[in-house]
Amino acid sequence: MTEDRSEFWSKSGIATAAIEGSAVAMAALDVFSLKIRAVNDSFKAIAQGSDLVGANILDWVHTDDRPVLQSLLSTAEKKGKPLTREIRFGPRPDGPWRWMLCSNKPLRPEHEGRKALSLLSCTDINAQKLRELEANERAHRWDYALVSSGLGVWDHDYRRGQFFYSQTWLTMRGYPGGGPQPFGSTEEWLQLVHPDDRDFVAKAIERQKTGDPQYMNFEYRERHADGHWIWIECRGDAVSSFSDHKPARIVGTDRDITDRKNAEMLLSRTRQRLELALSTSRIGVFEYNPETGLVIADKRICEIYGFGEEAETYHASRLGAIADPDDLNRIRTALHSLKPGDPPVSDEFKIYREDDGSVRHVRALMTMRIDDEGQQNILGINWDVTEEVRLRQDLITAKQLAEARNFELDRAKSDIEQAALHDYLTGLPNRRFLDDELSRRVEMAPTTAGKIALMHIDIDDFKAVNDSYGHGAGDAVLRHAAQVLLSVSRHNDFVARVGGDEFAFICSYTNGAAGLEQVAKRMLLELSKPLEVGEHRIRIGACVGIVTADACEDLSAGSLMKNSDLALKLAKQQGKNRIAFYSADLKSAVAANRTPVDRLMQAVEQCDFIPFYQPQFDAKTLRLTGIETLARWRHADGSFGQPSEFMPLAETLNLMNMIDTSILAQATSDFRRWSDLGLDPPGISLNLSPRRLSDPALVSALEEFELPAGKLTFELLESIFLDEPDDISAYNLKQLRRLGICIDVDDFGTGYTSISGLLKVAPNGLKIARELVLPLPHSPD
Repeated sequence: MTEDRSEFWSKSGIATAAIEGSAVAMAALDVFSLKIRAVNDSFKAIAQGSDLVGANILDWVHTDDRPVLQSLLSTAEKKGKPLTREIRFGPRPDGPWRWMLCSNKPLRPEHEGRKALSLLSCTDINAQKLRELEANERAHRWDYALVSSGLGVWDHDYRRGQFFYSQTWLTMRGYPGGGPQPFGSTEEWLQLVHPDDRDFVAKAIERQKTGDPQYMNFEYRERHADGHWIWIECRGDAVSSFSDHKPARIVGTDRDITDRKNAEMLLSRTRQRLELALSTSRIGVFEYNPETGLVIADKRICEIYGFGEEAETYHASRLGAIADPDDLNRIRTALHSLKPGDPPVSDEFKIYREDDGSVRHVRALMTMRIDDEGQQNILGINWDVTEEVRLRQDLITAKQLAEARNFELDRAKSDIEQAALHDYLTGLPNRRFLDDELSRRVEMAPTTAGKIALMHIDIDDFKAVNDSYGHGAGDAVLRHAAQVLLSVSRHNDFVARVGGDEFAFICSYTNGAAGLEQVAKRMLLELSKPLEVGEHRIRIGACVGIVTADACEDLSAGSLMKNSDLALKLAKQQGKNRIAFYSADLKSAVAANRTPVDRLMQAVEQCDFIPFYQPQFDAKTLRLTGIETLARWRHADGSFGQPSEFMPLAETLNLMNMIDTSILAQATSDFRRWSDLGLDPPGISLNLSPRRLSDPALVSALEEFELPAGKLTFELLESIFLDEPDDISAYNLKQLRRLGICIDVDDFGTGYTSISGLLKVAPNGLKIARELVLPLPHSPD
């Protein structure tokens, strides 16, 4: 110890020998100036230098620890009791530094006015401090690694009953850090595990406790704090064991693998869809290495080529052995020109399957790619298009057939149009063609110089030709007439067969009716010349009706046809080989003759036919036995027409069905009205015309009426019933009886019905003709 130091220690009343020999480094310090007043040898070892006394203590303290030392001295001075701090000491300026555990004890001055001193004691803790720092550094590294890796740490100490879960473990589950544990027991935590995984996880935990290594790593789903499910990968291992070798402490990590599992599920679904698509479409996938010649293919490729159950790796020469040579050379050329980045190459080739030799057509789509090792590979797909090729060929064949058929159809269409617009016998245009041509010429009439005329020609007594010489001769006559008309026609004339033995002749005229009459006379002259038909020599004549555009009030195709027909009828009324022109007077005469027809048709439309009722009495008792319904025509002046006025014309115009239906409707309505009034009529009868009885729609029409059951009788003329009635009439008679309608025969005795015919009809009554009844009182015969 130096002289100053010995003096200091002795003046302080401290045994110099004890201080100098202590292993604890000591230094006396001025509290306020931090000047060193004295040091022992141990302190010199850590703060090397010959000028320690009088120097500032901070010169031998690590820069980061100087505030710590100052705080230690000032705090101890204030509190008056020793404190300890860890401080690094060493030579200036860079050490080496040693960790010292320092304590400070204030020293009382011997008299007032002396500076305040403190005794700094330093114990060497460098070795253990370095170990501690190293351990802390390792711990920090693991913490950083665990945090950055996203692993949550858990520690189950079954010996102490302590369970630890790291902040990352809680965060991945959505629980806040620093808060209470979200569950109180393993059983409570298991309720957060997905129901489908809960039993497995519970079993895994129990197996972990037994040390089963198979359950130290497993995956499961757990409910996140916000309600969704996350996938957890759990890894653990035993770090200590009980005496029975069961784990006493298991430490492990959890990782959130939700994204990975979702990616796996997405990849799985994508793979399944792709596999389904490939399987459904029968598409095979292959990869070809041009350098090695090896092909890696799936099973569908092998199925297409007929390679059977063999390995799915084969040499390209195997495909070359079954491919069509021409197709193979073309594909090789395409593959040699294929470069990375080029669009896929599509081709089609023919093979002979390896297993059965059958011909198949295969389509390929190929592209070049470079793998991770820089190797060029050709990736492609194949699928069997044999049926498509066959269908394509069938379509080509069908197209050729269709084109051939279209040609035939066009020709047939032309033939059909020819047949549709021409008469099959004479080859002349038919009535349809005539109407179109006549309409066309009428439409063009204002723009043409000539005027239109229509001639209507009818062969005289043509029925006699058929009856006398046969229909073959009649056909010959018609063909002859057609040739005559054609020979008479000019280039712009139009000849047509209207039907039967009637022809039409359209022509233009400029010199009035005289020129038309000359053409008609020439027709008649040529037609009257003898015609040799087989062994027969036939002469025919004709009548011609002519109408000109000037004679028509309204020029149209319809009026020309109608008026030419009127002119023809006038010519035929005058005799054979006659010519007649249409005039307005002729139309008026025809209209006058047609007035009864128009009046009758108007009466039917306006329901001017009404029923008259004639009572029927028993000759002995004079009781009313029935009511007969008679049809009467009510004229506009209030008078009534008898059946003889309208029945013949109505039969001719086929209007009796309408008249009968109207009378039946009115009679049944009156019958119901009488019944409602309490008159109780015994029955009602109506006449039924022969045409009405043979009407197929009679029964269906009657079923629409509300007929009085058992009260209606139809009276039929005896002339209807022959020994062999027609099928429709016989059927209608049966159906009338089914409807409850009685049948009487009217005017019996004037027809030709035999007793057997009456038995077939089986009428309910016979009304004997008055011609037989009236003479009874005064004729002995």
